[in-house]
Amino acid sequence: MMKILIFLWKTLIFLQKFIMISGGCLAGILIFVQVFLRYVLGSPLFGVEELILFIAVWLYFIGAAYGAYERSHIKAELILLGFTSTKSKAVIRSINGVITVFLAVTMVTWSYPYFIWGLTRGATSQALLLPMVLCQSAIFFGSILMSIYFTAELLDNLLLSFGKKQIFAPLSEKDT
Repeated sequence: MMKILIFLWKTLIFLQKFIMISGGCLAGILIFVQVFLRYVLGSPLFGVEELILFIAVWLYFIGAAYGAYERSHIKAELILLGFTSTKSKAVIRSINGVITVFLAVTMVTWSYPYFIWGLTRGATSQALLLPMVLCQSAIFFGSILMSIYFTAELLDNLLLSFGKKQIFAPLSEKDT
């Protein structure tokens, strides 16, 4: 069972890296093509900006989830300067983790109705008539991933605060 969970964990990370790399390359190429067509040939390609926007939304939310996975997301841990022991720092990080997980799960509960609304409404973009749910789903799936990774970080901090070994941090260290 543990091997299956580790496989799923690593598959999620691989898919995120794939989306970030391919999306970044595609957005860069599209921007270059649009600039070339607009300023060199004087004839821009219709709808490219809209396509770049869809890619950018996915890059933003998948990148945010990957930052949560790497534990390189922005943190305000000034309070940790007042503590010296590893256990006390882990307790403070655990309290911070509870708040972060709560906010991430709240984001999932807010983005789910938006995602379902996008599915049922069938709205499309103005230029290319792409389903808007493609953009809206990035918020929902990115929130789910962030909730998973913040929960893993919280569990690791709770284990540290009880003097035990982390579970998820070694998984992220092997991937980098």
